[in-house]
Amino acid sequence: MPSDFLLAYVSFNNENKPFIDCQVGDEIERRELFGQDLSLEFDFSTKYCTGWVDFENHCSQICPDSTTVDGKYENCLKCRDRTGFNPAFYNADSVSAQQEKINQNPHFVYLAYFAPGVIKVGISQEERGIRRLLEQGARLALKLETFSSALIARQYEAKISALDGIVETMPIHKKLELIKQPFERAAGEKKLRQKLLEIEQKIGVLFPKSELIACEDYFHTNDIDLALAIIMKDQNKLVGRVHSVIGSIVITEHKDQLLAYNLKKFIGYQAHKITGDIELELPSEQLTLF
Repeated sequence: MPSDFLLAYVSFNNENKPFIDCQVGDEIERRELFGQDLSLEFDFSTKYCTGWVDFENHCSQICPDSTTVDGKYENCLKCRDRTGFNPAFYNADSVSAQQEKINQNPHFVYLAYFAPGVIKVGISQEERGIRRLLEQGARLALKLETFSSALIARQYEAKISALDGIVETMPIHKKLELIKQPFERAAGEKKLRQKLLEIEQKIGVLFPKSELIACEDYFHTNDIDLALAIIMKDQNKLVGRVHSVIGSIVITEHKDQLLAYNLKKFIGYQAHKITGDIELELPSEQLTLF
């Protein structure tokens, strides 16, 4: 891990392994996360644009102006225009040429299972494999069907999202809470299958090619008790040896404690490696446990 860098991106690679992109000067360095020993402190005083994505060449580019951005954004307006990607394209009055080209690619509709009673519907590009599901942090998923374009897939997503018991968005603070709930694969699969039958009955469409995807197998959570994880909110330090990565949530171990961080909270900020002893302030609600 570089000693000083800007955290630019968090995702899973073509081998379905979690990574971060570190911007060091004018270069972007990619680092896989499993087994990494993190001892980083972030400067939250200034947030920087993380650049743009060149979809033609499948690569990330740094912001040429090193622009600062408001806390709720990851990219400046110019870099957002250069990328041209809008995941909510169906709500926009117009779309970019880049988005139009993406929309013409095959997309699949999926159901993502996070915990009992929490199932989300979504769509993703077929060529991305299961990376979108892993980025979501879904413990299990059903890939319902692949359609020839995003517009067709979106029509099915809209119909399914209108049904009871299915959400279209899942905020990260909710995901952080849900990881602490016990996960039972057999029970989760049963819930997904039941929901699929309900969907087929209510919208009058069958999905005979539906495929179960065990996202949990890629998160490396088998040997840890996530119920013991301490949710590290509003922290400027990211420390510990990485055990698991569930979507954008990284689980580390530091001084025999499991810590859960939302990596996306650090995107756009400068990181500096801590060389001395690390003192952590646990969130106030955790202090009552000891």
